[in-house]
Amino acid sequence: MNILIFELAGEMAMWRNVYEPMGSYSCLGPAPSNLAGLIGAAVGFAAPRSVAADHPDEKKLEQWNKAGLVWPVASELLQWEESKDFQVACRWIGKKFRRISWNVNGYKYMNTKSGEEGNNLRLQQQVILDPAYEVAVALPADEAERVAAALRKPAFPLCLGASFCRAIVRNVRIGESVPESPFWAFRTDGGALGEATPFSRHIVNPGSCFERIRSDGYWIYPTPDQPGVIAAEPLVRGWVRAGE
Repeated sequence: MNILIFELAGEMAMWRNVYEPMGSYSCLGPAPSNLAGLIGAAVGFAAPRSVAADHPDEKKLEQWNKAGLVWPVASELLQWEESKDFQVACRWIGKKFRRISWNVNGYKYMNTKSGEEGNNLRLQQQVILDPAYEVAVALPADEAERVAAALRKPAFPLCLGASFCRAIVRNVRIGESVPESPFWAFRTDGGALGEATPFSRHIVNPGSCFERIRSDGYWIYPTPDQPGVIAAEPLVRGWVRAGE
């Protein structure tokens, strides 16, 4: 296995914490599912309901929608994650991080008895300013070269979580090992202290459970203020199979 290494940066990042009850609050860094999605966008794996999808199976999508799987992940991406045994590591390499308010007007769809369809509302958001990360992915040699080429010239626009947070990919390279650093994110199943990202991974057989993501535990991003645990092996498996 080779190690594909690249840097992600941008003006803002919104890695939404689904456990945050008040508005949209960004975690410091992405979860494995976010990184898989970013690589899938670079390679050109289109989600079935996206405008880029080519002849999706509408009957299957409708069945999945009724079962609760509203926005399925591209089947090509799920197959890729499992067949390549997608393993990933990520760390913060930016300056001292800070969150800022980025509140925008949104639209809430509602079915009401009065016939009103919806109202504008203010979306309360907290984004990461000037984010920068280093990502390491373990891949077979030929696949590492293919993904590296895609990251340099992505098929679809790349984002840091939300579509309004465009990503810049730089310093793409292939090595033999994950660079040494005390700041690689580490997984924990217990309580989360510090900069905790829910440890979310794509379920590669969603038809068996009609869910696209499993979140179990947290991925903690060490910082100079809270250095945390130095993992002996920072790579984690970035996918999961329902029933395991």
